[in-house]
Amino acid sequence: MKNALTIARKEIKVYFVSPVFFIVTALFILASGFFFAINTLQSQTVSISTTFSIILFIMILLAPLLTMRLIAQEKGEGTLELLFSHPIRDVELVAGKFAAAMVIYLALLATTLIQVLVPLFTAVDKHQFLFLNLGTVDWATLGVAYLGNFLIIGSYLAIGLLASSLTRNQIIAAVIAFVALLILLVIDGAGALAQPPLSDFLSQLGPRAHADNFSKGTLGLFDVVYALSMIVVPLYLAVVALGARRWH
Repeated sequence: MKNALTIARKEIKVYFVSPVFFIVTALFILASGFFFAINTLQSQTVSISTTFSIILFIMILLAPLLTMRLIAQEKGEGTLELLFSHPIRDVELVAGKFAAAMVIYLALLATTLIQVLVPLFTAVDKHQFLFLNLGTVDWATLGVAYLGNFLIIGSYLAIGLLASSLTRNQIIAAVIAFVALLILLVIDGAGALAQPPLSDFLSQLGPRAHADNFSKGTLGLFDVVYALSMIVVPLYLAVVALGARRWH
């Protein structure tokens, strides 16, 4: 655990000096803010669930950018073996890299709290809170929505990390992750063309149905198990891919 935390701290520092991080942050804020504003103006209602639906799509592009260098760069620069010359296990490296990516995404997700402030300050019926007049928000539903989004995008990052572990080229890693995530997002649509039980399986394999449940404030066991499985399985495969270097 100590090694994983050390790796995570190192990676977080690297993120904050990387131009890719600032580009991703700018794109994330612009895209989520733009579509939130457009939806609010069109529907005349403020819904944070719209933001989470938008994030589900924009992170298909941004998640590969955040994860492409995590292991591929180590391989490309020849520093991976140097890293493993220290008493670090494969699972610790993967855990540390993944934890860093999750912290960075948490920072991105925190920017959407600005959109939570919109219904608080623009509500017609307001209540006094200290010296402020604020609207009402269902905090339990909002908390579940944020937790669910964090877990679902965590699976995106895990898949991106797996792609990074398969190659030494960062661009190839990003392309692999993008294609995998795109397939995963549209696979439930393919389920509509199939017959049960295959259609049911495909509809549940994609993240959209589970993300929608979280956005509604529903913390279902099946949805949580799905999200965690989509995180654990790619991370396990990344550990296996790193272990395969011993056979070369």
